[in-house]
Amino acid sequence: MAGVKAVGGSNASKVDPAEAQRLAEAARQKAEAARLAAEAKRKAATEARDTLAQARLEAEAARRQKATAEKATADARKAAQKPGQTPEEAKKSKEALAAAEKKLKEATEASRTAAQNLQKAEEQAALAARSAEQAMHKANALALAECKPAPYSQKDIDKVKPTKSELDSAFEGTSRKAELEKVLGLTPPPPQEVIQTSGAGGAPGVPLDAVDTFKGPFGQTYTGPSADTWFQQRQGAPLGDAAQSQPDSGTAVPSTPDGSDDSPAGVAQSQE
Repeated sequence: MAGVKAVGGSNASKVDPAEAQRLAEAARQKAEAARLAAEAKRKAATEARDTLAQARLEAEAARRQKATAEKATADARKAAQKPGQTPEEAKKSKEALAAAEKKLKEATEASRTAAQNLQKAEEQAALAARSAEQAMHKANALALAECKPAPYSQKDIDKVKPTKSELDSAFEGTSRKAELEKVLGLTPPPPQEVIQTSGAGGAPGVPLDAVDTFKGPFGQTYTGPSADTWFQQRQGAPLGDAAQSQPDSGTAVPSTPDGSDDSPAGVAQSQE
């Protein structure tokens, strides 16, 4: 029995230097791949935000063109209904109205398309920012696991991750709420409370939803004095700007506390 060598001991705990080097190199490559992936996603998040900014400009331009077309159509309709026209004048005014209505239809479709593109850009910006944030955290974790400095500071991550405004915009009007909830890791924001308007001279006004309601292009309901208020509400524009826009035909304009009518029609009648 004395000739039998002992099994185990310190020799069993020794690690093959070649294997240790191989494992270390694999960990280094994995950490480097995670860093490169995070860099690519950070770049994608920046590009998505640039695309979102451009989509906002295009949607705003389309909305303004639609408002201009609405006003032109209203003017053309008023001219076509003007009494006392000769047959030739009536024909011209009728043709002008048809042309204005055609332009309005085109502007409305362009505005709807721009709004859809804006919604897609808002969703993509939020998703890209969240993906970049997660990738940067992963790169940091793998670097620290091999006792290397984290490639990204908290300031770097905060600069990339989606803001509350971006997350809210992504959920507004989307048809992919369930998917966004899963990917973004949060639930949709609660519906906005009804905002009380202020009347003239400090008098209490009425809730916006009592003034007018408008179904947005994605099924959502917006409130305000014009059909385009939905865009300004989504972008956070002051409601006062929307209130100054051209009212749609058939929309009632509230009178002042003294009973006078300050609407364009009322002023025109008083001048006549």
